[in-house]
Amino acid sequence: MAADRRILDVGLAHLYARAVLAIARADDEISLEEGLRLVSRLEARSGRPVSLDDLLLAEPLDPAELAAQLRVSTSPFRGAGVHPSELAAMIVSDSITVVLAKGHVSEEEARELLRFAVALGCSVDDVRRMSAHLTPFLAALEDSIAFDAAPPAAAQRRRPTKRKPRGAQGT
Repeated sequence: MAADRRILDVGLAHLYARAVLAIARADDEISLEEGLRLVSRLEARSGRPVSLDDLLLAEPLDPAELAAQLRVSTSPFRGAGVHPSELAAMIVSDSITVVLAKGHVSEEEARELLRFAVALGCSVDDVRRMSAHLTPFLAALEDSIAFDAAPPAAAQRRRPTKRKPRGAQGT
């Protein structure tokens, strides 16, 4: 079951972490609570300590890039591999857990989450079955997302800069 499965491959765990971060960043803000939940979910999934500062410095991950990297790294002979649909379920579940730290899922977060799930081969119905939290957004988003094209200019995000979660102490 994806809910408690660990990602043993270090490279795949890093891609997964960048995907969850991209979804959490979709509304251009990561609260302290979201940051803490993000680290907690990533550490639980990978079984390794995670540095939020290092993760925030990583290049932003695009859904198409994640899918392409998975195609390159996935092989039927890799024992610790995770099927793309299983990874999508982990990303959906964990991203919702992270963004709900602030009490709601924003439209931007729902849109980005859907883009990642579809890039990994899930249908909108698959995503709908994964989470009732996205139901209010899915009907509106289904028609507005061009999955094989670049997002419309209004939806394109600027390249995020390193930001500490709100309320974080300076180091």
